[in-house]
Amino acid sequence: MASSDFNPDAPLHIRALNHTTIPVKDRYKAALFYVAVLGGEMHHESAPDRVKKGLARSLQVGVRLCAGLEIDLFEQNYGQPAWDQSHPHHALDVPTEELEKWAAHLKKWKVPFVGPMTRAGTGSAEMYFNDPDGNHLELHCSNYPGHEKLPAGPYDKRLTVHKQPWPPLELEAEANRLLQASLERMRRLKKSA
Repeated sequence: MASSDFNPDAPLHIRALNHTTIPVKDRYKAALFYVAVLGGEMHHESAPDRVKKGLARSLQVGVRLCAGLEIDLFEQNYGQPAWDQSHPHHALDVPTEELEKWAAHLKKWKVPFVGPMTRAGTGSAEMYFNDPDGNHLELHCSNYPGHEKLPAGPYDKRLTVHKQPWPPLELEAEANRLLQASLERMRRLKKSA
């Protein structure tokens, strides 16, 4: 940990982000998106009777997006941001050389997005989109070559709203296959532990 990463006057420091939670209407339908589109791997799932037993307020599944970042998708029918709201959003770091590949990947999965674009003076590039529940997401690259040629925000948030059910019918089987394979790996690991 570099000295610029923490407050030298504080007696204790946070080591890392363990997980973040996102409200979704259906945890497995949401996991479908995070596994198929963002390449996540299923990490854990609530036992179906946890809420009935009073052990949890809502059911959830955990999807690991990368080492050190897990998103827990909690079922609830409220809490998703409005389409025109800027925050909260979750910014995910991607390599500069992969940003155009991400744009093609989002197009393949029929995820409405804007970008790449830049925030003036930052040298970065971003793409913005929503998950099917309306949670705001960003793919971010620092020090993006050619950033000065990119359009600068703000962007029209209506462009990131899903107008059709996700996944699209023609991609539903592939998305389900990816989720089922990830669930099987997770459950196999839990049984062997």
